Amino acid sequence: MTDRAGDRPGEAGPRHRRAGPGAPPGPGPGPGERAERPGPAPEPGPAFEAGGKGEAARGEAGRGEAGPGAAGNVEEGHDPVSEAARELHGAEESQARADNARRGEILAEAWERLERLRERGDVHIDKLTMFGDRVSVDGGFTIGSGPETGAGRGLIRLDETTLRTHLDHYVQPAEYGDALRRLTDLRLLVLACPAGTGRDAAAINLLTGAGAPRCYRLTDLGAVRAGDWAPPDPGAGYVVDLDVMAKGGGALAAGGVDESWIETTAARVTAAGGFLVVLTGPPRGALVEAAAHSPHVMVSLGGLDPVAVLIRRVLGPEPDAAALAALRADLDAAGAPQLLAEHPGPRTAVRLAAAYASEGDLAAAVEALRDPTGQVHAWFERHRTPETICFALAAAALEGAGYLTVSDAAVGLYRLLEPDAGYPLDLRFRERLRTDHAWIELVRDGDGTTPGRHSPPSVRFTGELLQQAVLTHAWTFLDGGRSALLRWLRDLTDHRDISVRARAAVSAGLIARDDFDHAMHRFLRSWAGDDKRRTREAAAAALGIVASEPALYEPVWELLESWSREGGSGFQNRLRLTAADTVGSPFGAIRPERSLDLLARVLGDPEWRGLAAVGLSVLRLAELGREDEVLCALLEWSRPQDDSAMVAQALSVSVFTVLAPVPWTHVPGGAPGRPLLIADGGRHRRHIEELWARALARKPAQTHALDALRDFLDEHADREPDALAAMRTVLTGVAARGDRHHRRLDWYLGRWEDDPDRPSRSAATLRRALTAGPADHAARPGGRTARPGDRAAAHDLNGRP
Repeated sequence: MTDRAGDRPGEAGPRHRRAGPGAPPGPGPGPGERAERPGPAPEPGPAFEAGGKGEAARGEAGRGEAGPGAAGNVEEGHDPVSEAARELHGAEESQARADNARRGEILAEAWERLERLRERGDVHIDKLTMFGDRVSVDGGFTIGSGPETGAGRGLIRLDETTLRTHLDHYVQPAEYGDALRRLTDLRLLVLACPAGTGRDAAAINLLTGAGAPRCYRLTDLGAVRAGDWAPPDPGAGYVVDLDVMAKGGGALAAGGVDESWIETTAARVTAAGGFLVVLTGPPRGALVEAAAHSPHVMVSLGGLDPVAVLIRRVLGPEPDAAALAALRADLDAAGAPQLLAEHPGPRTAVRLAAAYASEGDLAAAVEALRDPTGQVHAWFERHRTPETICFALAAAALEGAGYLTVSDAAVGLYRLLEPDAGYPLDLRFRERLRTDHAWIELVRDGDGTTPGRHSPPSVRFTGELLQQAVLTHAWTFLDGGRSALLRWLRDLTDHRDISVRARAAVSAGLIARDDFDHAMHRFLRSWAGDDKRRTREAAAAALGIVASEPALYEPVWELLESWSREGGSGFQNRLRLTAADTVGSPFGAIRPERSLDLLARVLGDPEWRGLAAVGLSVLRLAELGREDEVLCALLEWSRPQDDSAMVAQALSVSVFTVLAPVPWTHVPGGAPGRPLLIADGGRHRRHIEELWARALARKPAQTHALDALRDFLDEHADREPDALAAMRTVLTGVAARGDRHHRRLDWYLGRWEDDPDRPSRSAATLRRALTAGPADHAARPGGRTARPGDRAAAHDLNGRP
């Protein structure tokens, strides 16, 4: 980056204030640097630092060690400067860095996803869509509606209308022929397939295809439990759906299907000359072993083309060529093929066919089918047991997390909804995943080839809009469970796993988008002012997600800016910290100047309470590609170079920002875990050099800068040649600014070089480099060699370009 100041790259521009009337372009040297003008040279080492002895030490202490507000009225036993520095230093620890990086990654993914959906024009989740006064979810078709017959207890005969509905429009999947042969030969077939794959229609077609003159639906669970059922109508066909029975209270129905039951029941059906099709979800319990060995069990009917299902429903089995071409053209124009690719199950094709046949707006039908509200509403209507609802809500709140994490969260919610249930030992969500939660899938991320690392499957919805639809429905319609849901989310925001905390915060934001005012009064404001940092972080993340809704972007900004001006009580001060935390996100990166102005207000606290919150947000903004604005803001904040808390904190933040390892993915050639000093590639060398010179010149920022420099030498410079080169460029430039700068660096580098416990090779290299000096500082006007007392306008960077 090239800035206009003295025609040198990276220097302060004309937007900055001048030192006074008649001053040359660019601000004059600050108080700290003016003090280095002609005077007695200090002794090297501690004697010329604040902690040393003698006159020089007293002079330095008088101008460089000011506490908060430069007043020095720190209460006995309470040192806010040290406390703030420790908190910021804690953010530099490896675990804290990893947590902050993971949190930022999850929030960025959520923001990008919401932006992508908005730009793509996907429907807003705010309505309930039904076709024909009916919402169909989970199953392919509903079988039968007639009364129980006298042929036997628990039997419903399928009438002609029901049979014709399934037979006339049926499209055979790839493995249908194999299934028909097995049923014809073996008389009993178990279809262990997920709901929504057309298995109900397949059962009717298989029974009639095998030659059954009459068909019944079996509703008596005793057939599975007792194993003594025999067909009451010889020669007829029967279908039993164990998943439907399980919803009615037979949770162990499918578990009773083993090879022994299959062989015994098949013998009874064969003796009666009939046929039986058993429907259940993917194998579980004893059925797992049976599926591996028994020819009676099929776990899939093969692939099915949803477009073919739609064409068959609209045009029949033998469509006219012209009509077929016109239909395909209409489908393409409405975007139907893309919808069917996203939802390949037959039910979506059937619903689109119904909309087309009724001569409705096909494009509107496609858009409506993309809206998951109707699907979610119908699912909650059919599933009312707490154990089923809990897993759906846990999957929504923590989408993308591993199965065990989601199931643990579901158990926690179940305990809140059913406090008298005791220890829920028999909650087995995975067994019912395919049957009760057809919209949820387990996805194994990556290719699984990372050596020595097992990647457990993550829990995700089959559609991008389902997470928000489930959360919104639960928050809006489950009135009796709202308090438990909120308490549960609050508990998740205090989880030990940062991924759980971040995802729960995102979910809180998705809930708050639906009714921002209610959410503010119900939980967001109290979270934002909570005395627990994790809870405040959750509020900040949630507010960032709320602002992704265009209509709420400005209201969130106004709220945060009002919080940043709060002060007085502990609660108000914590609101300021939450405001600072919120802007360190994709939300804040959209308006970096506005974000940095807010951060400046928070950083001006004379009690140093905002140091860590501002430091982390400044670092995050830089990571998100706003390093130009960040570095200029840090120069502006520290421009006075006086004893104020604002200057001292700004310099501490600058050291933290430049040296904290983060994933600089937006920087060409950037790699994870590298500080800005290295990843920047010298683009902002002058800005960084100026900030380092200011930080090393005065305490308390000096203490943080030296500690950070020592750690950098050990963690990066000793291992990475480009890290050592980057720091050499900065420090030689700082040393060339004056004798005190040179002596200070020479003394500390020498001490680290000779440290008996932790000798530093990099410190030795840098110390030698100080003697040689940087190439761009070697030549001075008049042909003389640079001396320590020389100064150049190139180093008077006091603000934005």
